[in-house]
Amino acid sequence: MTNKLTIAFTRREADLYRSHGLLEEARHLYRQVLDTSTTLGPSLAAPLQEKIGELEKELTELEIDISDVLSGRELSILRESWGDAHSPSDIGICASALRSIGLYEAAIEEYGKLVRLNQPQADYIDGLTDCIVAFYAPETIGDTVEAIVALYQPPEAHPTGLRIGIAAALARRGLDQSALNLFQAARAIQPLPDTVEIFMKEIEKRLGHGADSIDSSLSTPVKEKGAARQLKSYLANHLARLKGLIRRLAKAAQFDKQK
Repeated sequence: MTNKLTIAFTRREADLYRSHGLLEEARHLYRQVLDTSTTLGPSLAAPLQEKIGELEKELTELEIDISDVLSGRELSILRESWGDAHSPSDIGICASALRSIGLYEAAIEEYGKLVRLNQPQADYIDGLTDCIVAFYAPETIGDTVEAIVALYQPPEAHPTGLRIGIAAALARRGLDQSALNLFQAARAIQPLPDTVEIFMKEIEKRLGHGADSIDSSLSTPVKEKGAARQLKSYLANHLARLKGLIRRLAKAAQFDKQK
């Protein structure tokens, strides 16, 4: 019974995502139901597979280069949909949503708030690094990180912690030269732990065998195309409404429990 309820709720959530234009999220949930359930008969599995196929076709058609095309007012409305965004959880959700629709600069601002609140790096370092890599050219990454450190790192934080965290994330993405530059900048401030020094030597060894392995498709700033504005506004506004709906439903459920 529980499994059937889970399937029903997951399908309903997927339908809600799809109705709001969140196609990738809907596809993921439909696939989750199809892959995790062993009780679905052909009459239920076939429609799910059909929906997944339709979504994949729509996603393929929407694979266009869309960029920072929201106005300041529209971006403000999008942010306000997460309430006052005082809690780290709200800030993280907002940052991830902005990143998912290609608003990398705005997402960096939100991730910067988590840095300022001295939150664990695991909560933001990968998302922040992805935004930096997606929006800035490789040769400007070092200056960009220094600006982020100067703007957001609180005085009580470790002086090289953010630089080391982003450098390690860059190395995981194959951006060895950019990672090495950041490690060296951190070492100039204070000696690095032995484990980081060993990691740096591994990067230097890799670089000694060839050029920095940079995926230019990740490091090139996204450029706007003419027809993207309406699509971006549509996705952003529907995402905002969905998050607002989920938040209101959660508050209503909490209120009911208190009665």
